This record gives sequence, structure tokens and C-alpha cells, in this order.
Amino acid sequence: RFRFCGDLDCPDWVLAEISTLAKISSVKLKLICAQVLKDLLGEGIDYEKILKLTSDAKFESGDVKAAVAVLSFIFSSAAKHQVDSDSLSSELQQLGLPKELKQAQAIMKTLD
Repeated sequence: RFRFCGDLDCPDWVLAEISTLAKISSVKLKLICAQVLKDLLGEGIDYEKILKLTSDAKFESGDVKAAVAVLSFIFSSAAKHQVDSDSLSSELQQLGLPKELKQAQAIMKTLD
């Protein structure tokens, strides 16, 4: 059970997309997270920028949309359930994201 999912099991579609996110370097994933956060804050999202960031991972259009959707779900759900950044980082590691991906902490501190 995961706090960012309201103490429920993580949805299967999120689990499936975590493996997609793990294909992206931590630096690029942090930049994608920043775009998703801007979108959540109502500032819009730059899909062209995201496409460039994911091009070396050979993401197709559907992969990019799925990555944005899963990040949006993770951050909005974590904020909704008031999950602190350390807990979210730990839970994302449990789901398979590498531990060096610390952007979850930075993003959650912004949402706090």
C-alpha cells in the first residue's frame, strides 16, 4: 500500500509506466517533472521540450503522453494525500525508480 495512492495499492497502469520512466536519465526526468508541475500549476506544458528530452530514449508519442500522465497522477495524488517528499521518494524507489532520482523531493517541496 502506498501513501501517495491514499494507502491503497498502486494502480497497474502506474506500475507499467514506472518502467518507462526508468529509461530516462535522472537529469532529463527532473526537467520533465518541472514541465508536469508547471502544467499542474496551470502554467501549461511544453510538449516539444518533453519530446526533445525523451528522443534519445526512443519514446513514441504514446510513451510521452503516458509518462506525462503518470507523473501528473503521482504528483497530484501525493499532494492530495499530503505525502511528504521523503515518503514519496521512498515509495517511488519501491516501485522501481532509481534512488538517485531525487526530483520527487524537490517537486513535493514545491507543492507543500
